[in-house]
Amino acid sequence: MRNLKILIIDDDVTTCSLLETILQMEDHQTVSANDVGVEGIIPLLDKENPQLLILDFHLRSKETIDYVVVIRANEKWNHLAILMTSAIDRRDDCLRAGANDFILKPFNWQQITNIVSKISEKLEVRN
Repeated sequence: MRNLKILIIDDDVTTCSLLETILQMEDHQTVSANDVGVEGIIPLLDKENPQLLILDFHLRSKETIDYVVVIRANEKWNHLAILMTSAIDRRDDCLRAGANDFILKPFNWQQITNIVSKISEKLEVRN
């Protein structure tokens, strides 16, 4: 498994901190943003250039699922691995929109590390 640069976008500071801690313990490089609105997702991708995006389904009161579609339509970012999170089970909607995987909150560190490992292995095979 290779170490990834992971961008975490969630409006909950505690969730960002937890994910950063878990993923850094696995030697991944992380950047998190809890104050970005949905319109700021693409500019943040351009700035940080991650290999994996962990994206909460709701940022403030807006759903982010439409931005997954935008990312998939963007020539620069259509390859980006996307892991969606939510406290409401929206797995099918997220996968249909183009997310690589979905995890239901609350999650534990083993769930996160297993999913990130699986995504990392797929990225290695593709490259």
